[in-house]
Amino acid sequence: MAGEPIVAVDLINTVAPPGSLMAEDLLSNDRDAEAWWQIEGSRVPDGERPDIRALRRLRSALRETIEALVDGRPLPQAAVSDLNFFTRSVPASTRLLLTGNRLRAETQWHEEYGGNPRLAFIAAQAAGFLSDPGQISRLRRCANPACLMIFVAVNPRRSWCAPGVCGNRVRVARHYRRTGGA
Repeated sequence: MAGEPIVAVDLINTVAPPGSLMAEDLLSNDRDAEAWWQIEGSRVPDGERPDIRALRRLRSALRETIEALVDGRPLPQAAVSDLNFFTRSVPASTRLLLTGNRLRAETQWHEEYGGNPRLAFIAAQAAGFLSDPGQISRLRRCANPACLMIFVAVNPRRSWCAPGVCGNRVRVARHYRRTGGA
């Protein structure tokens, strides 16, 4: 699952939540984490690949927070504190670059203060998204009862994490029930 408007949603979908039938952790080792960074790398700042434990800690905090928002539950303070830890772990500043006769704004991540710019970026991007009620209202769980993926419904009619996968599975199952398996 990749390609959601914010990297945080792609990150939380690398593992199914507790109690799910799908218990696969797509960040179970360094090789799997490297594959994930290959997919998401162009969407985050350059820098060292973060420690896998830190990546999992950020993922856990994001998952807890986003699930609470989707389910309308109280926000877990510990998860919000973890997200704040990551957002402030690498300060960023904007600078202007002169390119020909035009100015271009660029974010500079200050690694000299410690932390990892990739994780700080994901957390900061999530903070901006999750603090906007309009954006939160677009967060959805997949309509397939066997899937617990979360996605951002850019189209308000979207109800599947991946229409070609979960959407087809549900439609095939519904057809099978209607036709008696014929």
